[in-house]
Amino acid sequence: MKKISSLLFLLLSITLFSQKNKASKMGQTTLDELQMIVYDKDSTATAVVLYEHANLYMDKYHNYETRTDYYYRIKIFDKTSFDLANSTINLFKEQRVIDIKATTYNLTERGTINQNHLLEKDIFTTKEEKDWTVKKFTLPNLKEGSVIEIKYSLLSPYSNISNWYFQSDIPKIASEYDASIIGNYSYNLKLTGFLKLDKEKQSIDKNCINIGGSSKSGDCLVYSFGMYAIPAFKEEDHMLSKQNYISHIAFDLKSYTNTKGFKEKYSTTWKQADKSLKEFFFNNQTSKKSFFKNKLPAYILTNKNTLKRAKAVYTFIQQHYAWNEKNWSNEDVKVKPAFYNKSGNVGEINLSLYNSLRAAKIDASLTVLSTRDRRVPTKLFPVIFDYNYVVIKAHIDGKDYYLDATNKFLPFGQLPIRTLNGEARIINPKSESTWEVLKPQFKSSKNTTATLKLSNDGRIKGSLVLSKHGYYASTQRSLISLKKEAVYLEDFENENPEITIEKYEIIDKDKLDTPLKENFTINIAMDDNSNKIMRINPIFFNRITENPFKLKERKYPVDFAFSRKNYYYLNLEIPPNYKIVKLPENRVISLPNNGGRFIIRAEKKGNTISVYLRLNIAKSHYSVAEYYALKDFYTQIINLESGYIILEKN
Repeated sequence: MKKISSLLFLLLSITLFSQKNKASKMGQTTLDELQMIVYDKDSTATAVVLYEHANLYMDKYHNYETRTDYYYRIKIFDKTSFDLANSTINLFKEQRVIDIKATTYNLTERGTINQNHLLEKDIFTTKEEKDWTVKKFTLPNLKEGSVIEIKYSLLSPYSNISNWYFQSDIPKIASEYDASIIGNYSYNLKLTGFLKLDKEKQSIDKNCINIGGSSKSGDCLVYSFGMYAIPAFKEEDHMLSKQNYISHIAFDLKSYTNTKGFKEKYSTTWKQADKSLKEFFFNNQTSKKSFFKNKLPAYILTNKNTLKRAKAVYTFIQQHYAWNEKNWSNEDVKVKPAFYNKSGNVGEINLSLYNSLRAAKIDASLTVLSTRDRRVPTKLFPVIFDYNYVVIKAHIDGKDYYLDATNKFLPFGQLPIRTLNGEARIINPKSESTWEVLKPQFKSSKNTTATLKLSNDGRIKGSLVLSKHGYYASTQRSLISLKKEAVYLEDFENENPEITIEKYEIIDKDKLDTPLKENFTINIAMDDNSNKIMRINPIFFNRITENPFKLKERKYPVDFAFSRKNYYYLNLEIPPNYKIVKLPENRVISLPNNGGRFIIRAEKKGNTISVYLRLNIAKSHYSVAEYYALKDFYTQIINLESGYIILEKN
């Protein structure tokens, strides 16, 4: 997505006084900081930010560009945090960095402070991508107990302001942010996260700028924010992007007023934002219906059944393209070259799908969203740069279908998991756009059926049937497509070392809208079958051995992306010379608010043992208040799945 272009200042001479003096100075490391051996508020911390500060203002000595002075001072307790001494500064196009200074402080045997300074020759510049340059350096002489100090200034001709993160994966003692913004710029400010600001000041700096050669002057809006004693942000499984929860402040440009009083609005109403999306962000690639009409096979266009025609269009585009793993970007998006190359990003593939559906006379709309690795788009005010993905909504016979042709293994109507991230914005061609929560079209479940027989010599043989539905099926189809069958089966045996596969077949591999079925003939080796007493854990496959929820306190919700059900059926035939002494415990446990249920049931009929398991995660989203119940739910499942069948050999 294109960055907001630089806005030219018409000021001939600007004088900014006090803001530059707020920048933090080097040399603040103290003896007490070097003697610190643990952070008292988090004894597990391997490092702690002692102080960090950013100071933003207009720099008259550098062509009135936006200047941000950064300062960091960090205490290193353990070598596992030595990577904090590796600094990377990303620069977009005309951005540049100046005045890089860095020092490592260590305590000598005599109790004095030793300093090692970063040398100019140890600062490296690399070109990572077309528009990005990276400055890299590593602080010298790092040890456990070191304090590192880093300072640099970033100059930018652009009006966008980088987010400031008060929180990170290590704790911080103090984090402060100052900004002086000329009054002709207007920003929407958004504080994200569960922590509150300890310092929040706003003031007007009167006459902060002067226009050379005249008596005119302007004001600046001055912000000063701070947080103190900030805990580390700890990520855990089953969560949306940490950008939704980690404490930070964001500035989104709302408008700019030039010296003649003309105001240019960037985001004021959703109506204006929708217009920008339609006219600018799709790069004029939504009117290629004629091109794709000539490319679609005739049998598709002549199909009189609307749903079948739409499915045929979807399959044609899905199989024609190879996704290049890049999301939507309006920069250089060209559907025609992409079609001939048979490769493209999300925008090129799904805009091709949009044009093709319209060519086939299917009612289609563009739908923009933010993927799960990014923050959920705000609805408080329009921020068009929140969006990095586009899918298609098709309205057929009174029903809506959401389509994404980037994945060759998703059936018609099923979106990739990466798109399930809050509400999406449907860009209606002739009316006001609307919001819609995207949900899976197909339910996801795994069925495991094992029919096994224990022989007199203690060996277990039989059949295994794995059936997968929904996302489990598409993920498995993708995995199988990447490997030769022999490699796939070898990997299966490596993941289940007690199993040997004698025979294998796969059913409905290419029928995307049906379950995927795999049939195995297997042998299972027991650890020790020479003793009179045999212990068998009946959960041979997909047993849960580790709780995904480990935090004592989790301040952000649990998000599974989609609900799911797992079934496990075992029939184990026991020879007559074995006596069944004990079976696993029968239990039913449930989550509150109908959030889920786990059932385990074991019984014997004659010489056959039957074990049945069902795990139902009934919701995709669980609140913070439900976390402890969910954590305990998994703890109980692990304990119940650890039960044994105990047999005694006569």
